[in-house]
Amino acid sequence: MRPGSKVYTTRVVFAIIAGVLSAIINPMALEVRHHGVVAAMTPIIVAVLLYLASYYFVKSVVRVPPPSLNDPSYMYKGGMFTYIIVWIVTWSLVATILCPSLLQ
Repeated sequence: MRPGSKVYTTRVVFAIIAGVLSAIINPMALEVRHHGVVAAMTPIIVAVLLYLASYYFVKSVVRVPPPSLNDPSYMYKGGMFTYIIVWIVTWSLVATILCPSLLQ
């Protein structure tokens, strides 16, 4: 597998994990009485932290050095749009399965 494909695949896997975690810790799913700004931003914070973790995972575990890519900045921004879309879709699907009563 090419280094760019490793980065991309890792980002997709981390996006799925972020979507599942965002749905599980969603403030509405946990029936939190007080919906503050921090509680509402928790899923976004989880997604950003896992995106950053994917960079370090690719760099240290998968061992893709930035010079091995055609564009070294691909290590930071490669697969970002796909990450966001997969995260939102996974979050929506899992949240709907876990809390179907929120649709009413």
